[in-house]
Amino acid sequence: MPAEPTLAQLRHEMDALNAQLVELLHARGRLCRAIGAWKARHGHAAADPQREDAMLAALLQEAPADGYSRPQVEAILRAVFAASRARVAGMDGVAG
Repeated sequence: MPAEPTLAQLRHEMDALNAQLVELLHARGRLCRAIGAWKARHGHAAADPQREDAMLAALLQEAPADGYSRPQVEAILRAVFAASRARVAGMDGVAG
């Protein structure tokens, strides 16, 4: 039977996941700006509520029993989507 991890080990793992999460959020932010710039150049609306709904539905199809609940994941994703819309809205003509 493997030994129970120490609190320090668990916290180290949490720190590593947090760092990955932040990097993924930054990568998503960069991609949002590129998409927003493309949309601006091609005359598309910055926000696409139908696309957001479709992404959310796809991501919420399966919530693992041992992770966050579906409502928790939905709240987190809605916050990320809102931050993404705000980031694109503040582009002020930035080329992608």
